[in-house]
Amino acid sequence: MEMPKISLTYNLADVANGLTNWLGAYWPIIAFSVAIPLTFLVAFNTKDLFTR
Repeated sequence: MEMPKISLTYNLADVANGLTNWLGAYWPIIAFSVAIPLTFLVAFNTKDLFTR
């Protein structure tokens, strides 16, 4: 039994464009889910720095 040949009709540019479109949709969600806790961490450490 012989394995069937697979021919792919897309190239690296198609993969890059698809990834760009996918990340373009999800980057605000990722950015805010990281930025909000990071902001509280920086604020807490800054407050701790001045209230020692």
